[in-house]
Amino acid sequence: MTNHPIATPLLQWFQANGRTLPWREEPRTPYRVWISEIMLQQTQVRTAVEYYRRWMRHFPNLVRLANASLDEVLKVWEGLGYYSRARNLHRCARIVMDEYHERFPRHPRELIRLPGIGPYTAAAIASFCFGAQVIAVDGNVRRVTARLFAFEKEVTRQDAERLLGPFYEGYPAGEMNEALMELGALRCLPSRPLCDTCPLRESCAAWQTGSVHRYPVKPEKKRVPHIYRTGYLILRDGAIFLRKRAPDEMLGGLWGVPLNGDGFPELPESGSVALPEVKHAYTHFRVTVRPVLIRLEAKIPAIIQKAGRFVPFQEVSDLALSGLDHKILGRLEAYLLERGSKFPPLDRGGEGR
Repeated sequence: MTNHPIATPLLQWFQANGRTLPWREEPRTPYRVWISEIMLQQTQVRTAVEYYRRWMRHFPNLVRLANASLDEVLKVWEGLGYYSRARNLHRCARIVMDEYHERFPRHPRELIRLPGIGPYTAAAIASFCFGAQVIAVDGNVRRVTARLFAFEKEVTRQDAERLLGPFYEGYPAGEMNEALMELGALRCLPSRPLCDTCPLRESCAAWQTGSVHRYPVKPEKKRVPHIYRTGYLILRDGAIFLRKRAPDEMLGGLWGVPLNGDGFPELPESGSVALPEVKHAYTHFRVTVRPVLIRLEAKIPAIIQKAGRFVPFQEVSDLALSGLDHKILGRLEAYLLERGSKFPPLDRGGEGR
């Protein structure tokens, strides 16, 4: 292995400065890498650590995950957001167990065929666990690439692979991938890069020209739609009406407060009590919900009965709920407490999305 101006100082720096993280501990299995990489997508490391440990307590291996119910999986994932990832984890585990005899495929081309595994995750599993000589391109690697080469466009996966490829020759791709990701996480930060302690600054075109903050070049921001909804808090005999979202809906499989425009009928609001609004942001849109407290007569319309069921207050925490629903139920909790009633505190499972 030759002394390379980028690879050598990068790997030396990583060996001295790489963080101790639970998914890096031995044994480093494809299952553990897979779970951590899915969790780390759009989730900060300190948040992912807590969820990763909780996940491994419930589902320590692929067979346990595959044999669990979707409700169990969603409940353990609750608070991480992006629930399609949890559904794909469950589907993928069953496929690997049934069709691959509990062993993950070794090549990225095979891995990428599995539900929820894209080019980055496939490259990470293949390079970390099977020694595949492939480049894993995440947001950190894109940022490092943009600055190293003072790249004047948005860096695509193909751009990063082309520019970084020569520096990987003769070095284990798994180590290079992890070192570049760690450099982006600890030194080549988005807004305040720590160039003075970066092992690659002498090779960095952006640093040499004093233009680090120009990179990476970002695409023009698109306007984010804002949606307004009414949330129906329907109470009866110490229970609240909740609906379970269909698998093909957004937040599919999760329970929650019925919203108008959500396949649920508009309800008359005469005599209802409006609670403070709830605001929530998703990746591609924002929503404002006006919760209204409605007490229906003893006979519940059939169309409502088919949409969900009344859940006793003390059982609500057993269900997987979205971050938005936790906020709405928090409004109800505060309203009831003000009036001497009690809605049991919810286990929110960390920061919700």
